[in-house]
Amino acid sequence: MCTLTNKEPRIGDIWLVHFPYITPGNMEKVRPAIVLDFIDDKILVQKLTTRKRSYNKEYIHPKLKKKTYLSTETLILPEYNFVRYIGNSKNGKVKNNEIRDKR
Repeated sequence: MCTLTNKEPRIGDIWLVHFPYITPGNMEKVRPAIVLDFIDDKILVQKLTTRKRSYNKEYIHPKLKKKTYLSTETLILPEYNFVRYIGNSKNGKVKNNEIRDKR
């Protein structure tokens, strides 16, 4: 597997990822995500969002420019959806909580 950057995703990495919409039109949005696990030849990620919800915890990372929150949504995506490496989640922190794998 190889992304556009020739860097292999690892658990705990933050990447910009093409997220497919569930609506018609085959649209995608590029958003940051944290790599949680590998399942066969695909990757389980947790979305990061700028949308504040009561159940989303704020996530602070020096390389993310906007105020960011951990989404409760996880997805399994192929590696070709990974666009650019941002950093490692060890350099970030969840305000008043820790990153948790939802499995």
